[in-house]
Amino acid sequence: MEQSVRRYCSDRDLRRCGDYDGAGGYRSRWHQGLERGMEWLRLSLEGVSAVRVRVFASEEPLEPEKAEPEPALVGQGPDLCLYGVRGRYLRFEVEPAEGLLGYTLSFPGRSIDGGLPVVLRDDPILRRFLGVYQSVYRDTNRQAARFPHRLDPRNSGALAGLYRWVGAARWMGDAPCLPELLAAAPRLNRMRGTRLGLEWLVRLVTGGRGTLVEEFQWREQPLSLEERAECARLYGGGAQVVVLLPADTNAAALRFLEQVVEDFIPMGLSCKLLQLRDGGEMDGHTYLDINAQLREPAPPAMDESELDELILE
Repeated sequence: MEQSVRRYCSDRDLRRCGDYDGAGGYRSRWHQGLERGMEWLRLSLEGVSAVRVRVFASEEPLEPEKAEPEPALVGQGPDLCLYGVRGRYLRFEVEPAEGLLGYTLSFPGRSIDGGLPVVLRDDPILRRFLGVYQSVYRDTNRQAARFPHRLDPRNSGALAGLYRWVGAARWMGDAPCLPELLAAAPRLNRMRGTRLGLEWLVRLVTGGRGTLVEEFQWREQPLSLEERAECARLYGGGAQVVVLLPADTNAAALRFLEQVVEDFIPMGLSCKLLQLRDGGEMDGHTYLDINAQLREPAPPAMDESELDELILE
């Protein structure tokens, strides 16, 4: 039933689909169907509610200067079933047209009464009842087709309790970039307890910044005693993993990471959050003091070889 439905959808500029009259109404152009005597399905208006709609049907499009036939249907409201309106061409008028944003005209479709016994087909009362049922059925199908979009937390119509579905109940409250976190929640849950999972969480919260430093990364480096003491002071404190956060990390992001970082650290490891601070910066107007000294590096030693005029000491 749904596969045979065809639709005319209006342009964003309604003047390309019809005309506004001086009395505040809108008059559409003639829309062509598939065959003579075709039965139309539905007219849906967007942006209006209390309006009067007149629908005209004809086997040939009538010129504006010619006298028009009586309307095939007169109705109220933005959604009209057009069962019983027959003709190869159809147009409509809306009064008042203030606020009208667009419209959708459906045709011809396979009527639901096509599956009834022959003696029950084409009964006007039964067709009107089935027309309402078919319209509701199509609305339900349309809502079902849009349901996957409600599973995207970045969509304005996302499900209110989506965080419970994806195991992100701990991420509610004042968590920053909540839609992005909820969208990544299923994968983040699978990656808990790994370095990649923690790195991804930090990038989401800090906007792609933040660095992870594990204890072995600096302990196994060939550092001088002074450098090793400086690293121990910076990364020490008994933490085996240190998360370096940018200096401009806001308080909400820092508080959030403090609450959830334990869920992403492998069992038995300790973690420390360290927010960096901006140091002094040198610009083009910085000068050396009169007592400052610049030392040249010691010359390299390469076997004390002589190469023509170049002596390597």
